[in-house]
Amino acid sequence: GQAPRGLVAFWRTHPVYMLLAALVALATLNVRLAPLRVSPAAMMAGRGFGRAANPGGTGQPKKKPSKPSSKRRGRAPPRQKIGSLEAKLLQEHAASCAAAEATFAVCASDGDGEYAAGWTAHPVPAGAVSETLYSADQPLLLESEGPLLSESECGALTNAMLLHGAAGGWDSRYPLAGYTREVKVSDMPAALEMLNGALRSTLLPAAASAFGLDASHLRVNEALVVQYDAASGHNALPIHRDFSLLTMNVALSPSDSYAGGGTWFEHSGETLVCERGGALLHAGGLPHCGVPVTRGVRHLLVLFLLAAPLPLLAGRLQAIGAAAGTKPQFFSQPRRRPADLALSSAALQLAIEANPRDAESYSQLGHNFASEDRHADAQRCFEAAVELSRGRDFAALVSLAEAQAAQRQHAAALVSLQAALELAPPPGPSAADERRAGRRGGGV
Repeated sequence: GQAPRGLVAFWRTHPVYMLLAALVALATLNVRLAPLRVSPAAMMAGRGFGRAANPGGTGQPKKKPSKPSSKRRGRAPPRQKIGSLEAKLLQEHAASCAAAEATFAVCASDGDGEYAAGWTAHPVPAGAVSETLYSADQPLLLESEGPLLSESECGALTNAMLLHGAAGGWDSRYPLAGYTREVKVSDMPAALEMLNGALRSTLLPAAASAFGLDASHLRVNEALVVQYDAASGHNALPIHRDFSLLTMNVALSPSDSYAGGGTWFEHSGETLVCERGGALLHAGGLPHCGVPVTRGVRHLLVLFLLAAPLPLLAGRLQAIGAAAGTKPQFFSQPRRRPADLALSSAALQLAIEANPRDAESYSQLGHNFASEDRHADAQRCFEAAVELSRGRDFAALVSLAEAQAAQRQHAAALVSLQAALELAPPPGPSAADERRAGRRGGGV
């Protein structure tokens, strides 16, 4: 997988325009940032931020998913109106879909496509992501039981990426050591033509069928060929969530051509590796990271998919809050100076109203409150993030300990830190720094 993109990248390059537009919209809403006075459980039950959530569960068994209903999902879920800001977000979604249609193939009609090998479902706890975007019984993490791309297609995409990178340089979204190298497929005309053929015949119909969607509704928000290279040190990705309804990772390299690697998922601690041509397909909101490759080179095709009738309103609000707030890019770094703290906190509270299962928005909001010395409010946010992750969010546990220590709740802070260190940080590029940060968390 890759980190969320699109809206965040636009904010970084057009901050004045987007900040002003959002501020005007938020002023219309008359949003006020009142102190939080409810527990995380009340927040998630609809008595604090947002709507009632479905009760949690123990997860789905690891099995082949049942055949989706012949009635495809394609109608937008009911939403609470959020005024002029909602209109702005819907415009952004429509613009993203239009831009995708102008670049990538779209299926003319619904159909099963050429892929027939099926999928294996990996367990994901109930309520792990927004209940408005996926049906209650929908498996959220699937592994293909056969290849979706041929050997020749995998080789062609890999070679195109290597030639483009050698000639024109890599897409330096992640200039810091430890991140991957990547190239947009849209920047490689021959590769784009080949991919568009595969999207129509195989990739989009397979993804739609697996998630009970209409293939004609899916849009490719972005397509990347990603390289994990042990020798260069560009070999891993930290934990993140994708800005997508669905993310598809197609392995382009044979699994015996590298050591390490794979995609690690927070909810289970499981690392999944596909054979060449095989794919992982998952809900974009599932936290995951790219495990470091320790030998050789691993290449992936990564598709970030939207659905025209299912706008990611909470995701867009969360991206606004993240771009303007204080939470650092890396957990082990200090909080950054916010671009607009009030805007960030307002957007994050609206994101939680739109999706009470959004642990990342709780975490972002907690960092904002901590920067204002509102430690009780920060504690409630981090408690919510920990609860939503079922105790598996290492960073939220350490941040919770810091908020507790700031209120002289030292015994509770020690319990939170102990839980974090027993869990261990995600196996990304900053795992060692995160472990050190955990050990000294909050000066406890």
